[in-house]
Amino acid sequence: MEAPREEHAETIRRIRTIIRTNQLTTGERIGTERALAQRLNVTRSTLRAALDTMERNHEIVRLIGRAGGIVVSDGKIVRNIDTIESLPDIARRQGFTLDTTVLSATLTTCGPSDARHLGLQMGDPIYRMSRLRRLDGTPLSLEQSTLPAALFPDLLSYPDFGTSLYGTLSTRYDVDVSDAEETLETFEASDEHAALLDIPTGSPVVRIRRDASDTKGRIVEHAVDLFAASRIRFTLKATGYVRLSAAG
Repeated sequence: MEAPREEHAETIRRIRTIIRTNQLTTGERIGTERALAQRLNVTRSTLRAALDTMERNHEIVRLIGRAGGIVVSDGKIVRNIDTIESLPDIARRQGFTLDTTVLSATLTTCGPSDARHLGLQMGDPIYRMSRLRRLDGTPLSLEQSTLPAALFPDLLSYPDFGTSLYGTLSTRYDVDVSDAEETLETFEASDEHAALLDIPTGSPVVRIRRDASDTKGRIVEHAVDLFAASRIRFTLKATGYVRLSAAG
């Protein structure tokens, strides 16, 4: 058993050396698993075991999607906005412990804004819920979601809806979220938001508004998520040609 342990420790040491000698900073890519395994001349299983340890220590994160790969971390959770991935899955993959507190969850009727976003009629039944997410015990985000009740009868009776909403929709109702239209903006935390997120009033927060659709094209969720900006990093990869304006 000593040899595998030594190889594990040596692989971690060599990855740290790559980060240090190349002066890689937070958010920069070390490379892909395949390329790094070839560079270190180790098996993929040996490399993955080393990366598992480093990810648990929040030294690196592994991202999926077009901007994916092994990325240097400073302990912030990283969300790739090119992809649709639930926060519990992101946290689990990056070695964090995510806890959820359901602040409120009710069956009510939709007003004008909900009707527009969900494609419903005024007065149609909806679920409205608010959740607080903690990352390794520290508040990360406030999430407010509305969903059409007709698609998800008795949703609030399932104990796991608050922990993994998308997981519940998939396992209980065979509804999989496949597309999302999101807008992202920053502003200063109000007294209420600051108290819940345990940050000073006026601290920067990131707000994401989202309309999520399933594989049948139905809008299944309208959400507003507020993140403490100091505790999360967003990545995005854009491809295509740069279109210059007429002015130059």
